[in-house]
Amino acid sequence: MANATLIPLIDALLPQTQCGQCGHPGCAPYAQAIADGEAINHCVPGGQSTIDALARLLDKPSLPLDPAYGVTPEHRLVAFIREDECIGCTKCIQACPVDAIVGAAKQMHTIMVDECTGCDLCVAPCPVDCIDMVEGPDIPMTWHKASDEPLDADEQAAKDRADKARERFETLKARQAKLAEAKAARRPTAVVAQTSGSGAPDTSALMIAAALARSQLKKTEKQLAALNARGEDASHLQARLPELSEAVSTAEAALAKAKAPGSKRVRTTGAL
Repeated sequence: MANATLIPLIDALLPQTQCGQCGHPGCAPYAQAIADGEAINHCVPGGQSTIDALARLLDKPSLPLDPAYGVTPEHRLVAFIREDECIGCTKCIQACPVDAIVGAAKQMHTIMVDECTGCDLCVAPCPVDCIDMVEGPDIPMTWHKASDEPLDADEQAAKDRADKARERFETLKARQAKLAEAKAARRPTAVVAQTSGSGAPDTSALMIAAALARSQLKKTEKQLAALNARGEDASHLQARLPELSEAVSTAEAALAKAKAPGSKRVRTTGAL
């Protein structure tokens, strides 16, 4: 089966948390990577049932979840904002991949629990640490069956939630692209370019990369602390910390370099 045909089938099996724990900025990019040959056992929120479903689809041996990417939570988690501590900075809103946070600048924010995917991406950017991940509605996180039996009500609810999260994610990305296009159209003929001539750095992509790197490091640190507290083996996570710390440093350095005034950008004039 061609990759172009496989990608939507793979994506349909993923939980659509858009969390980035697999190392990709969303479920669709991971589906692309799997179609290109990446391992099927990197989806932490999807867990073993998702891995098994991917193995059946691709006619591959199933694998256990790679512990280097994390541990699947026992219950579905959602974000919770301690509203009396929120300062209205909007950083969590900017980080949410599915528009599940309501609020405005200098106003209290709140989470729409039914829309939250539990991606955890809003936690790291919060400057006052007022966001917790708590147990969400008691429905399955995935809906995969080993047979052709129909889904029960809870499993159907989980699948519907994932489909809705995919739609919200794609709608958000389309809106962001439209806003960026409109902003570019309002610019004068003077354009910003890199001195190398290869075009201006994509700071939005660099911001996302830095946020994902910070979030992955924070999640791994939390998982490491939890395993240590239970007296369980955490050597696989401990070994990954230097790599994740280096990824954060690299991503933040690239973002700072792109944002540095005058260091990598010059203003030129003329038609595009």
